[in-house]
Amino acid sequence: MADRTEYKHSWRDQLGTDMDKAKAILADKSISTTYLANITDISRYGVLNYRSGKTDIEKAAWTIVTKLARAYEVSWITTQIGDQQTEFVLFIKKLTEQLTIVGDQLENKDPAMADTIDLLKDMTISEITQLILLFKNYQDE
Repeated sequence: MADRTEYKHSWRDQLGTDMDKAKAILADKSISTTYLANITDISRYGVLNYRSGKTDIEKAAWTIVTKLARAYEVSWITTQIGDQQTEFVLFIKKLTEQLTIVGDQLENKDPAMADTIDLLKDMTISEITQLILLFKNYQDE
């Protein structure tokens, strides 16, 4: 296998910084304080203080900001795929299997293309925005 340039673009960057995401989820009143406290393991009182501004999120420990940012990402992903979580997971499995088959078939005939297919698989599977776009296309066909 040839050396590869590591694929470094992150879908998380497209949604803003962790601080941006933390602020956005705190501002989203459609997400209850209790639910947010439960999924982030931040006390309900702490979430209330961040939401009200009594405690400045800009001065929060980075672990707090990160927990809120990950909660935002989960909310974003859920919004994108709706109630099709099972179908989405099955699609990822099927896509991975198919790309592996193609790469394996090319291994002896064209090793460079086999490596390219493997890289494509790694890039695609690691980028949730690409997976969502591909899943929606697959669902539409």
